[in-house]
Amino acid sequence: GLAEVGLSVSYGMSASLLAANALFVAVALRETLPPDNRVPFEAGRLPGLLLRSPLACTRILFGRGREIRTLALLLMLQSLPLSMDGIFQIFARTEWDLSAKDYISFVMASSVVGIVANMAGSRLVRVIGIRNYTAAAALSYVLPWAGAVLFAFRGYLAGSAAGFLGSAQQLGVSAALIAAGGRSGVPQGELAGERSSLLALCGVVGPVWYGLLYVQGKKVTGSAHLMFVFNGLLAVGVFVMSRIHLS
Repeated sequence: GLAEVGLSVSYGMSASLLAANALFVAVALRETLPPDNRVPFEAGRLPGLLLRSPLACTRILFGRGREIRTLALLLMLQSLPLSMDGIFQIFARTEWDLSAKDYISFVMASSVVGIVANMAGSRLVRVIGIRNYTAAAALSYVLPWAGAVLFAFRGYLAGSAAGFLGSAQQLGVSAALIAAGGRSGVPQGELAGERSSLLALCGVVGPVWYGLLYVQGKKVTGSAHLMFVFNGLLAVGVFVMSRIHLS
């Protein structure tokens, strides 16, 4: 991989891809909002908008009705484990003695599993419905964490393969959230912004929380697996909520 060539090459390639993506969006992506609904850009409002942006998630949780709030909470529970990537890397190196090369191979394999899961999930959700799909994906997501606790890295790999749908568990809830916003008359742009703000908050709180679970959990309980147990319980919670609240 590029990491073996050098960090400068890896970061240079990432920067090039981001620049190409930004250029493509600026040149090829058309505005879908009708001209009458567009708001002119005013530079003077920018500081206030930036200050209010982190609080936008409060509206999706408390100002959009019960259905949207429930779906947003489900999405938050599903997304929180995604923020443990840095802590998981430290765990894999420290507890499983995984080399940098092996970890890169693992990340590449996980990406392939994620692609397969999203392709299969997009079809499956149409066949069995959002409620059943979300429940099945949540139970699938328990498997890698149970495997990690019981059989270390090999158990995690086996659980990830068997429970591959867990990598695409957000599909059903995301679709339901968009549909609920449409029924409630919420502008999709606003809803997308509030959702992004909520997930960004998870990205800030998550690493701190998982760091505490790993470091303090190991000190208090003597086990480094507390964050895996937490993720398994989150998945069980998503399963229960999906059976109760989704239709």
